[in-house]
Amino acid sequence: MNKQRFIKITFNLWPWISLAISIAVFALILLSRSPGLLRPVSMALRTGFAAIIPVAMLLVYFIFRIPGKIGEVLALISTMALFAFGLAGVWASGQTQPNLISGLIPVSDATNYYIDALRILSGKDISQFSAMRPFFPGLLSVLLKLTDRNLMAALGIITAIAGVSCYIVSREIQRTHGAEPAAFFLIMMFLYFRFYSGTTLSESLGLTFSMLGFALLWQGKKMNTEGLALFGLTMITFALNIRPGAMFVLPAILLWGCIAFRGDKKISVRFLAAGTAAILIVFYVHGFLIDILAGPGEIPFSNFSWALYGLASGGNSWTYVFQAHPELQSLGVAEQNRAIYSLVIDLVIHQPSLLLNGAFQYWKMFFSSTWYNAYAFAAGDNFTINEVARWGIYFLGSMGFLKWYADRKDDFACLVGLASLGVLASVPFVPPTDAFRVRLYASTIPIFGLLPAMGLAYLRDKLNFRFFRPATNFVKDNLAMPISISLIALILVAPVAVKLNGTPPPEIKTACPPEMQSISIIFDQGTFINVARESLVFLDWNPNFHAGLFRRNTHSLADTYLMEALNEIAPPSTLFYTLDYESNGEALVVIKTEKLPSPGKLSRLCGIWDRDPNTINYRIFYADTAIQN
Repeated sequence: MNKQRFIKITFNLWPWISLAISIAVFALILLSRSPGLLRPVSMALRTGFAAIIPVAMLLVYFIFRIPGKIGEVLALISTMALFAFGLAGVWASGQTQPNLISGLIPVSDATNYYIDALRILSGKDISQFSAMRPFFPGLLSVLLKLTDRNLMAALGIITAIAGVSCYIVSREIQRTHGAEPAAFFLIMMFLYFRFYSGTTLSESLGLTFSMLGFALLWQGKKMNTEGLALFGLTMITFALNIRPGAMFVLPAILLWGCIAFRGDKKISVRFLAAGTAAILIVFYVHGFLIDILAGPGEIPFSNFSWALYGLASGGNSWTYVFQAHPELQSLGVAEQNRAIYSLVIDLVIHQPSLLLNGAFQYWKMFFSSTWYNAYAFAAGDNFTINEVARWGIYFLGSMGFLKWYADRKDDFACLVGLASLGVLASVPFVPPTDAFRVRLYASTIPIFGLLPAMGLAYLRDKLNFRFFRPATNFVKDNLAMPISISLIALILVAPVAVKLNGTPPPEIKTACPPEMQSISIIFDQGTFINVARESLVFLDWNPNFHAGLFRRNTHSLADTYLMEALNEIAPPSTLFYTLDYESNGEALVVIKTEKLPSPGKLSRLCGIWDRDPNTINYRIFYADTAIQN
């Protein structure tokens, strides 16, 4: 083997070697229980903003400037460490959010996805909720299968994939526009992702697919390879099926491709035809997977009609249609959708001003100073600092549009500009008021980072401001394509195989005492929280938390009734969500820690269901004893 051949192979392998090293560092951070450095850094990166985030961005910036193979591995390690710290922070702090209890237990939508992943593992159909967008619960079922149903391990893998994806697209930005916009973009993606890291919500996967999509678009244009760009469009289409949101981004990117790859023609008809076909195929495959995982008759994105009625009625909540027409709740999904769309058409025809009022209301909130604004995720606890950051990002975003106008030869700025217009056009149909921190925009959040990043590059070039000479000696990256293909296989093929091979566990014949109710569950490692007495001396860290910290953290829940129910749990107790194989429904199990069944085996728990009408939807089961074969 000659020297040039050896160097070429080495350079092709080096990104994978760097990836292996960075994943090892990622795992080490999650597995470590160091109270001296790891704990405060991880907790600060999870929730901090004013001090820790600028420091993190500067560190990333300087590391990204290091050239060669050493720079490659250090940049990937720093990115993976950042994402690992964000996840370790929620496990160390026991942070509670609207969709998360004590850093692990899923709530609300997150519960539905998790329980449906368990249903797939047992060969059962998923619920109507997950049938609207089955890609994420499908992937989660695969990861749970690979990790022996360990939820913490599965969440670690999801976070690791997101970290790698963020690194890939950030490097592509650096290759075309320098380290400053690349570091800025990476931090913006981290700020958004950290809120969903550790949760079983589809936002994490939607963002990951979208970042890989933009990396492929970037590579496709840089290498003038139309096929790569089309694959990037396909990945973003997958992202918007995983976490539906600003759908007008798809025609915007399609338009960009027709211009960017037109050659000597007015537009690229080939990109238009192939891109349109790719988009339609993904939507068709999405519907086909629904039929397999949920059964025929389920409708994708069935709750879009709810949001559309909210818009047409003047900018109301997505559930307002059921306040205005409670009779709709008794209808089936298909009939309900037809009825709501009919009501929408009637409103638009007879009261069109309400539609305009609704649209302007949503745009107003999108740029407001509330938690519904476009950059609510780039904020902390200090209102003044939040406002400075928000207006600073708005300014950079305006410079991003200016770059698009001023530099007509920059096809990347054109891509970002058109995609940003697609987001703005989508706002009336994706109400920011329906979820905090622009949650509904997860699949297009890269655009929220790319636009101000382009503005930063424009200002830097106009002011001729660089700390050092630009680093240009990069190792050629070959990660985006194989990782994207692997992820598509994991959400399309693997969940079907898992479900077809899944079987419900055998029934336990021993019955509970007649005065008690029963559920049959499998207790799994990495799925539970232990609430311990205050008198015990230990460092609070998942899964073990003192009762006082556990109760304080529950105050972050959106539902005060659930908060009160959790505050009544007496230590030492353990709680976890799981699938009840007797009813095929979920159960939030609360049991004395010393009575926990052996993990990995079917158990029958005897106890009572919570019948409080204010918390009955959470299906809390207070277990007294456990029976195993």
